[in-house]
Amino acid sequence: MTEDASPPAVRPGGSATGRGQWGEFWSTPGPLRAYLLACGVAALVLPFLLSGVGPVRPAHTAWSTVLLLVLVSALNVEFGRVLAGGLARSNQPHKALSAWAFAAALLVTTPWLLVVVPATYLHARLRGLRVPLWKWVGSGAFLALAGVAAAVVRHLVSPHESNWMAGNGGRGLLTMVAAALTFLVVESLLFVGPALLNHAEDESWLRSTLASTSYYATEGGVLLIGGLLSAVWTGGGWFVLLFVPIYALVQRAALHEPLRERAEAAAELASKNEQLERANQFKADLMGMLGHEIANPLTAIVGHAQIGSEVLQDGGDPTVVRSSLEVVERNASQIKTVLLEVLAMVSSEGGTLTARREHCPIAPRLAEAAATQPAGHRPVVDVEPDLVAWVQPGHLDQILANLLSNAEKYAGGATELRGWRAPTGEVLVSVTDAGGGIAPAFRDSLFQRFSRDTVTAGTVTGTGLGLFISRELARANGGDLHHEDVRPHGSRFVLTLAPPEA
Repeated sequence: MTEDASPPAVRPGGSATGRGQWGEFWSTPGPLRAYLLACGVAALVLPFLLSGVGPVRPAHTAWSTVLLLVLVSALNVEFGRVLAGGLARSNQPHKALSAWAFAAALLVTTPWLLVVVPATYLHARLRGLRVPLWKWVGSGAFLALAGVAAAVVRHLVSPHESNWMAGNGGRGLLTMVAAALTFLVVESLLFVGPALLNHAEDESWLRSTLASTSYYATEGGVLLIGGLLSAVWTGGGWFVLLFVPIYALVQRAALHEPLRERAEAAAELASKNEQLERANQFKADLMGMLGHEIANPLTAIVGHAQIGSEVLQDGGDPTVVRSSLEVVERNASQIKTVLLEVLAMVSSEGGTLTARREHCPIAPRLAEAAATQPAGHRPVVDVEPDLVAWVQPGHLDQILANLLSNAEKYAGGATELRGWRAPTGEVLVSVTDAGGGIAPAFRDSLFQRFSRDTVTAGTVTGTGLGLFISRELARANGGDLHHEDVRPHGSRFVLTLAPPEA
């Protein structure tokens, strides 16, 4: 087991950059430093005090066994780097370091633990293990002490056996399991020290790991891998050549799931970040639009309210008051329109825009919409008799109002309102004008929210929401809205609606 790959925060009084690799160690609580120093001394002394603990007649020389363990550890890390796409993405390959310490406890005398553990840890660190140096040294000391405990159990259960596969292998398996359990218990207890003595926020990962049953299952499996390597090495050394590729396949399977989960989590996080960015941009656009579209009418309302009040106080001309009230009413109506547009747009963005559709005669709706236009700018109404659509009437009215308002602002007013039934049975309603048309460069963004043509944005007031909302309302009613060019000039917006249900 290695400790958390995320370095803890440096506390006041300690600077990792100012004191080198051990800077964080000196900022930890005093009891933790004393605990780690005691474990370090014990890890250096106990293996020599118990040097008689080990196999009596080993099948291989100690140097060849140690070389094998270091080589397998190195291959494990390198395989893991390839499978994980580099250690910048995962520390998973280093989780088997305890396996080689456990194998050393089974195969050689205890002083050799002080060769195997540092050598395997050193290679892992050189290849990118992201752990603060003081934690790295402490973790190595814990594995050495756990290895000594496992070696003692191995010596007590099978003091003279050097071949783990001797006989039917039953005694060797029993010894191996007992030693593995001892190693796991001692290792876990040693790691409890930093988890309890260090600052809680610095060891949150370690605390959650020690409280998780999955850790003990995983670590137990890692130790049994070390035990299996020991059995193969003592039973027939050349079979290790088969162990390595088989272990590589096992490691690939073990790495695949956490890497897949990490990739899925990263994709989900990226998606949420994109949604947040869109929401922030939407908020900024909305606030900017409201600041412009509401501030100007409010200024006019306040100004003309003051004018009317002063005229009344001075007994002035009532026509001036009436004129001011008309300005107030007109600007209040403009604010109301903006408010309704924003409410409809927000409902659409939240996915809650719904329609209560019903049988809706088209002719009266078109006639009423045309009548709202200023005299001299009212469009011609051409509608098939008895034309009925399946739509919420209020939504149809709002769509028509938006289209007529756009025609008035940008093209001098609509010239025709037309309604007819398509050969497919759909109901079509069009609003046509004879203006300058839509610039080709602007057509792709015509129905996007807050979208306005830069040519006219500075001279024509608007929110950039009307067409966006109109199409959303059309789609909520099972229809759609699109734009067509009119020859020789002008624009036509065609609303598609569903026919009445039978």
